Amino acid sequence: MGVFDKARSVSHLGEPTGRPYICLECEASFDLQHHTCPDCGGYDIRRAKWVE
Repeated sequence: MGVFDKARSVSHLGEPTGRPYICLECEASFDLQHHTCPDCGGYDIRRAKWVE
């Protein structure tokens, strides 16, 4: 692993720039992680990269 590869992995520059959180019940996406989904009231909101 080169110096730039390590820096990219530490700084998260390779992550998608979209909305990083998603509700697993209604599949709405958000910029912030909510405790409950504002759209459907569901409690299962996770980071999109964990779901994929």
